[in-house]
Amino acid sequence: MAITMRRSGPQDREAILALMAASRGDGLSVQERAERGFVQGRMDADVLTRFQEGTGVFIAEETGRLAGFAMTSEPGAVASGPPRLALDALSGAQAPGRLFLYGPAAVDPGFQGRGVLTMLLTALSRELRDRFDLGVAFVEAANAKSLAVHRHYGMTAAATFVFDGRDYFVFTFDPAEFAARPNP
Repeated sequence: MAITMRRSGPQDREAILALMAASRGDGLSVQERAERGFVQGRMDADVLTRFQEGTGVFIAEETGRLAGFAMTSEPGAVASGPPRLALDALSGAQAPGRLFLYGPAAVDPGFQGRGVLTMLLTALSRELRDRFDLGVAFVEAANAKSLAVHRHYGMTAAATFVFDGRDYFVFTFDPAEFAARPNP
């Protein structure tokens, strides 16, 4: 079966929030979380709805089963914590221009290794490239898997910040360049 991409809607909220909760890595050791990767933070249906109605939450699915998601939001959609600090750190490093926040993203373990995240990043970049010059993500330094993924995609480590005693990297990418990549 083929994996398809689309913007999510209200009917997808429960599955997205469930995958997000499962991807937090609760109950794993620090080393296991670092190796497997983890989603940081928590989200409720109201915030998810705001993201869906804004720049969008993109999903990958196969025969109706959620394979993964990638969230995007405009600056200000979350006005505090790591999202705000990432933008503040970035504005000190370069003039951001028109930008959107990318993340969190997660892929169901049953679909990992099949190019799902690449497909999601390509789909969201194709949709957002005409409106935005820069995608911005932040990754906790303890999340070795996510750091490796962002570097693998050639995203630029543009800044750092500290929140609640934890170090973070701010990554940027050009959605027009990413949209030009072929699907896996």
